[in-house]
Amino acid sequence: MANEGISLRERKSAKLKLLILSIAKTMLRQQNFQDIHVTELCKKAGISKVTFFRYFPQKEDLLLYFMRVWAFELSMELQKNDIKGIKAVKLIFDRYGNLCENYHSVILHLIKYHAVSPLVLKPISIKKAEKLLLFPHEEEIQNMEVLAFDKLLEKYMLEAIFQTEVTKSSDVSEMVSMLLTTTYGSILVAKMRQLPVKAVLKKNVNAVLETY
Repeated sequence: MANEGISLRERKSAKLKLLILSIAKTMLRQQNFQDIHVTELCKKAGISKVTFFRYFPQKEDLLLYFMRVWAFELSMELQKNDIKGIKAVKLIFDRYGNLCENYHSVILHLIKYHAVSPLVLKPISIKKAEKLLLFPHEEEIQNMEVLAFDKLLEKYMLEAIFQTEVTKSSDVSEMVSMLLTTTYGSILVAKMRQLPVKAVLKKNVNAVLETY
């Protein structure tokens, strides 16, 4: 059975962690991240601040978890639909554009957070019990690899090389760095010029992909 080896305590913990995320996502559709107070979020979740910080030591850790779950769900979509190579990369950016539009303050705040943090930030992990709650009908979900945004790009750009969709360069690290630079630059430029971020991102990413 899928729940074998997962204790009741772990399942309860996973439910609470995902509940906090769900409430935060609802709030983020209506408010900027900086305007959301932990006290208000805890009240909606029916938990104490002590409990919240047990799962998310800093408020920003909730955003890192948000992005990790987003990337994990996207990984499942790509795998289930057998989407690979450049097609997968383009779908990743399409979904990323949707993310920027639906939760515009999330990415901007993360850029700011990464810029000022003296440390390389490590995302909150997704545990087995959380995977099962996210995808209860996927038998092998516990073994599904959890990849961050940059690692997803790395995986599918490497596939593109193997499929000879990419011919001008074989340096995956360099390609991913360029795509990430284009991503965050596009978001900031769209913000400064009050342009639709998804359209700007798509145009610039496609321009980069065409160079390969």
